Amino acid sequence: MILPATPLLVPGLAPGLRPDPLAAARGAVRAALAELTAGGRLPLVLAHGPTLRHGRLRPSLAGSGIGERWLPDPSTGSGRRPSTGSGRRAAAATSWADGAPAGTGASVALLALADVLGARAADVETLEVPPDAALLDAAAADLLRGAAGLVVASGGVPGGLDSTPGALTDGIRAALRAAGADAWNTDVQVFGQSHDHLPPEYWVTILS
Repeated sequence: MILPATPLLVPGLAPGLRPDPLAAARGAVRAALAELTAGGRLPLVLAHGPTLRHGRLRPSLAGSGIGERWLPDPSTGSGRRPSTGSGRRAAAATSWADGAPAGTGASVALLALADVLGARAADVETLEVPPDAALLDAAAADLLRGAAGLVVASGGVPGGLDSTPGALTDGIRAALRAAGADAWNTDVQVFGQSHDHLPPEYWVTILS
């Protein structure tokens, strides 16, 4: 599936907005992820990043100005993390690996998975790919083909010209082709909203 990579999708991070502009989209994402992870499956998170890297990353929305203590606790899938001092110690107090922080897109996807999987979301692996499609190597292609499902964070290159809902970088498009997505069916669900200063709609795309 392809989800909107906005921090507002994360449960609890839009408390001051009424009505919640992402409520319907969040419900659709939760339902899709519950189906994708049925039977104990752990999908691969695919997201834009400055370099090609793969592994178990911990979610961080610091790039969006949101501190670690405000993120949901993956041991429950909801609520704020316990306050234990520094962000690194707070992360260590939960089930997330005390490792490298993921980018914003991957972090939104990981936290959406935590809303469904709880602590098991810490076992989900992430593949971040740069915008240049030529940098996708054979090892990454093998990883994509062997994944038990994909959770893709949408969004164009930060600061780029493509700000349409569901925008994807060339690198993400190349990764989807490597996974065989050209042969998949797509169901695009569109969720409109009327809050000022936010996109007029968000897209959730189901891949099958």
